[in-house]
Amino acid sequence: MPGAHDPSMRHAGQAVLPLAAAGALVGLLAATWSGLWREAPTGRLALVAAIGVLPALVRVTAGRRASLWASLCAAVVAIVALAVAVGSDPVAVILGDGSTWSALGDIIPDGLGNASTTPLPLAVDRAPALSALLILVLAGAACLVAWQIVVARRPLAGIIAAAAGLAYRWTLVPPARPVLAGVLTLVIALAVLRLAGQRRTTRANTGRAALTGGIIVVLAVLGSAGADRAPASWWDWRDWTFGAGQGPTSLSLKQSYGPLTYPDEPVLVARVEADEPIPLRAVGLERFDGTSFVQSATEAEQGTTRGHLRLRPDAQGDPRTVTQKITLGNARTPWLLAGGRPVEVDGVGRREVTVYTDAAVRVQPALAGDTTYTVQTLIPDPGPAALLRAGRYTDVDPELLRIVPGQGGDLVTVPIWGSTGPGAARMDPQDFRQYAQVYELSRRVIGDARTPYTAVNRIEAYLRRLEYSDSVKRSIGNPDLVDFLLVSKAGYCQHFAGAMALMLRMNGIPARVAVGFTSDPGRFDREKQSYEIIDRDAHSWVEVQFPGFGWLPFDPTPTRSVPNSASVSSSAYSRDDIDIDLAGAIEPAPVRPTAPIDPALREPAFTDVGAPADNGSGAGAWLWTIPAALLLLLVTPLFAKAVRRARRRRGGERARVIGAARELESLLVDLGHPPDPSATTAERARASWRELGIDAAAVYGLASSARFDPSPPPVGSGDQAWRALTTARRAIGWRKRVRAGLRFRSLRG
Repeated sequence: MPGAHDPSMRHAGQAVLPLAAAGALVGLLAATWSGLWREAPTGRLALVAAIGVLPALVRVTAGRRASLWASLCAAVVAIVALAVAVGSDPVAVILGDGSTWSALGDIIPDGLGNASTTPLPLAVDRAPALSALLILVLAGAACLVAWQIVVARRPLAGIIAAAAGLAYRWTLVPPARPVLAGVLTLVIALAVLRLAGQRRTTRANTGRAALTGGIIVVLAVLGSAGADRAPASWWDWRDWTFGAGQGPTSLSLKQSYGPLTYPDEPVLVARVEADEPIPLRAVGLERFDGTSFVQSATEAEQGTTRGHLRLRPDAQGDPRTVTQKITLGNARTPWLLAGGRPVEVDGVGRREVTVYTDAAVRVQPALAGDTTYTVQTLIPDPGPAALLRAGRYTDVDPELLRIVPGQGGDLVTVPIWGSTGPGAARMDPQDFRQYAQVYELSRRVIGDARTPYTAVNRIEAYLRRLEYSDSVKRSIGNPDLVDFLLVSKAGYCQHFAGAMALMLRMNGIPARVAVGFTSDPGRFDREKQSYEIIDRDAHSWVEVQFPGFGWLPFDPTPTRSVPNSASVSSSAYSRDDIDIDLAGAIEPAPVRPTAPIDPALREPAFTDVGAPADNGSGAGAWLWTIPAALLLLLVTPLFAKAVRRARRRRGGERARVIGAARELESLLVDLGHPPDPSATTAERARASWRELGIDAAAVYGLASSARFDPSPPPVGSGDQAWRALTTARRAIGWRKRVRAGLRFRSLRG
């Protein structure tokens, strides 16, 4: 019979399967977290994940003074993790190297600070402290998960800890293939429960787990009632809304003029690959309702796309063509985001498409996070000289010249520019009721302008000299745009765009407000030809219609610009090619803010913006190693059993007979009926027959003789014992044999 075993070896054998389970779960966590980086530090993540398992391994295998050795191992792991996090070596951490300790000292304050200002996935050189902090958190999570599974033998607690880490990554950077990631996680979690087991399972524990799971499901279903996507919204957790909970970023079309608020952490809306940074337009707001501009466009055409969409843009003149590759981040929009006027779109899949008269393109179902599409757009840019010589308006939609002059006012339709002479048509200021002073201001700003472009140029320049502020309060008594222009003279993009469009429309120039996301040239990576759009880039600007050129963008907001060299917001603005008679009518140079803008009012200006990553974000290929590793972990015990069986069949007659008896008892252990160590061989044979119907008398009889008979066993007794074992195995049926083959309890001791 098997003799006594060394306790440490027994503990090590019992820890093999829990350790394999912990390794699979930690590996999944590390692979998933690699998606938090644009270019994942794969080697560092793998290293900290691997060393995080060591304290638990030492604790169960060290034998005497295991706690002491585990504590020392934890200290070593901490030193190595700190060194890995800051890109140094453990010796520098121990010796207190100046640069290393300086970097370590910055991890907590700078890392937490970067967490609220850095969109993810992040670049290591943009936020090194945050990157180091994430690596350290991963190391701590690996230690916690492994300890719960291997030492505490609480696999459910380890799964919950890992699930918290997985949820953190998926919430900030959703996986490219959520169904695959979810199924993979579920498979590994179930495998962990199977490999590690529980110390005890009671009906009470099962009941609590079922009750908790039922409550979560009920809350999820109730929470999904606030989602605006059907029918899949109930299971898509990113659309759940509990009270004021935040889902994916969406673009508000309401011009509210109230104080702006943003989430503490910026949200990545999209990454754009293009030759130049261009604002992404969503819709145009064409009707002024007495308070603000609102959407009023009608459907122009409707159809279904199977992935490729061809549009008929309203761009005129000689526009240039730009190709953009847009990857949505944590955003969801039914509007096609594109810079300029889209001509062709690829990659949106099968969707219902509606094109509106304001050039907006709506798709259903809505575009969600990780959608990547390529759009070819037209960017009209005739320049100041061409616009100064633009012809007269001949065909303008009357809707674009109508104004509701405040609450309760009668609709006013303004005569088109030039309809009563070379300049703008003059009206009685009182026609505009609450906006009478705004009209008078617009007349003073326009002055002696004789062309629509001159009026546009002067109004845009005037507004760009006002103050930018995103903390303005709603006006009491006056309409918000009246208060902005005549009282506070401070506001943000909605105020500037609404005021410019209103002032132009009051003078017979067709204008509307465009809504979308701005692009900061300071964030454009010229080497990679890409830039990022975050939630704080939500923006409104103005589009003006010119005869022969269509709609052109202008931006009166002091901190922003548009790709139009005729706009004084553009760094390319110049009047050098205009003849002397007309040049004096417009601004001589781009108009910048007259006072420095408070950096707190600007969106974060990142110096490095990388190209869009595959939003497995480096984890795609690595994730496939997880099921492979799990398969290897499951196959390894089977291989160990085969090796053990082959080893027991080797040797002399006595060794082979005893080997057959040990193989029989391993079978009994895997069947869930381990033999009583205090029982005799005859008692063990009777028990195996009574409990399982296995006739083990021949094997046990030969083993007893081989062990206690001083004379050598007869020749052929080894083969006889193994044949008896084969007969006994066949007697239990193939189902039980398969079940026993997939159990590995006999390997634990």
